[in-house]
Amino acid sequence: MTPMFRYFLGFQVAADRAGWLARQLPPVSGDLFAGLKPQNYHLTLCTVAETTAQHPFLRQRVAAAFASGLPAASHIPFGRIVSREIGAELATVGNIGGIRHLYEGIVALLETQGIEPMHRKSGLRPHITLGYGTCHFEPVPTAWRWTPRELVLIESHVGHRRHRVLQSWPLLPPAQGAFAFMEDDLPPPLRYAA
Repeated sequence: MTPMFRYFLGFQVAADRAGWLARQLPPVSGDLFAGLKPQNYHLTLCTVAETTAQHPFLRQRVAAAFASGLPAASHIPFGRIVSREIGAELATVGNIGGIRHLYEGIVALLETQGIEPMHRKSGLRPHITLGYGTCHFEPVPTAWRWTPRELVLIESHVGHRRHRVLQSWPLLPPAQGAFAFMEDDLPPPLRYAA
């Protein structure tokens, strides 16, 4: 059976940043390309269910998994808008270890409720989809270091491009790293005898 509802966890792009991002997308010609509405811009971490009818208890199960709290947020380094065979997206550049660590922490919490991510055989590839369909353009440099503030559970009405936020959970800010000028104030590293 074809699913009518898809449930996923991710981060929604704030309205002001979504408008800015929509203006970065170059003009795309062709009848086969359809840009997403900026209010639907998001980064999907994982799909947690696909159903033919609305799932009556999924929100409660996900909330139970996160009852003890979520891992801290992570910076996500975006760097360019690219065209793909199936659409256009804002792609990451550089080190994505922080978002990978956040994803793994969220997945571990979901497992406590018997929820496993779907469609992740190729691993985590953070991106924000801007539109679907055939399009071709040169990559557009778009530097943005995003730190999401909340994780959302979204119910997507498959084929209708409608998203409904079922619940959101705040994320703690990322841990502050040490700056070079602070190194003199840090205690010396521990030494262990061999």
